[in-house]
Amino acid sequence: MANILTLRFFKKKAILLKAETTVGTDPVPTGLANWIEARNVQFTPMEAETADRNIELPTMGNAGKVQVATWAKLSFDVLLAGSGAAGTAPKIGPALLACAFAETVSAGVSVAYNLVSSAFGAATLYINIDGTLHKLIGSRGNVSVGIAAKGIPVLKFAFDAAYVAPAASAMPAIDRTGWPAEEAVNATNTTKFTLNAVDFAFSAFDLNVGNQMARVNLPGPQAEIAITDRQPSGGLTILAPALGTFDPFALAQAGTVVTGTVTHGSAAGKKVQIDIKTRVTGADYDQVDNMLAYKLTLEPIPAAGDDEIAITYL
Repeated sequence: MANILTLRFFKKKAILLKAETTVGTDPVPTGLANWIEARNVQFTPMEAETADRNIELPTMGNAGKVQVATWAKLSFDVLLAGSGAAGTAPKIGPALLACAFAETVSAGVSVAYNLVSSAFGAATLYINIDGTLHKLIGSRGNVSVGIAAKGIPVLKFAFDAAYVAPAASAMPAIDRTGWPAEEAVNATNTTKFTLNAVDFAFSAFDLNVGNQMARVNLPGPQAEIAITDRQPSGGLTILAPALGTFDPFALAQAGTVVTGTVTHGSAAGKKVQIDIKTRVTGADYDQVDNMLAYKLTLEPIPAAGDDEIAITYL
C-alpha cells in the first residue's frame, strides 16, 4: 500500500530577518544575507480577533463569528555576543531596531544600541517550516536579556505582525557566517556587575525592555504594530557583602536612581556591555550554592530620557 503523503518535519526551520526601509514594505530577506541563528523558537501563524454575530435562531447552535483582524507572533532567543569584529554591527542588529532601539556605529570600536521614543524601526521576518513560508511584515516587538552563571547568555525577542497567508516555498540556502561560537557566563568570560559603584559577583541578571505593544487595525486606514510605551524591569542576584559595604534595603527605601553595568565576552569583537540606570525597588535574601545572596528587583528609570538601557557591542 502506498503512503498517502510525503512526511514533513517540524524541526526543519529557517528564520530570516531584515530591517524595513519603509515600514510595512517587504525588503525581501534572503538566506545568504539575513539568516538568524534562532533558538527556542515559538510561532503562532494565525491569531484571530473575532466579533460574535449574535443572531437569534429558532434552534440552538452557534450563530458564528466574524474575523475582524488576524495576526502572527514569533519569538526566539539569540546568542548575546559580538559580531567578531569591534565596530561591526551584529547580525541581530535589525531586530533591535524593531524593538525601539537606534544604532550608532563607531568604526573599528563599537556599535551602540540606545532606546528611542519615536521613529521606531520595523522588520520583516520570514519563517520557512519545511517548505511552507510565513511572512511577518511590519514586525515590531520586545527584547529581554538573560545572563545566568554557567549558562549561555541570550537576547530574547518576541515579535507581532499582521497575518499574511503562507505559501509553498523551498527552504532557502543559508550562510551561517557572522554568528560566533558561544562563550559561557563564568569568571573567565563575564565581568563583575557594578551597581551603585560597588562591584559584585553575581549569578543571574535579567532585563526586560518592556515595550508595550498595540495591534492597530482602524478605519482610516491605520493598520500596524505600534510601540506605545515601555515599562522596563529586571532582576539581579548577587553574593551579599557586609551590610556596611552595600545595603540594598536602604537603597530600595531611598528610591535612588543608580547606574549598573556588566560586560560579557572574552575579547574585542566578542564583547557586549549592558548599561542601566535603575532604582532598586525590592531586596530579598537568596542563596547561591549555600552562600548568602541578595535577589534585587530593578526598575530602570530614564535620567535625561531614553537612557535607562544601553547595549553596546565592543
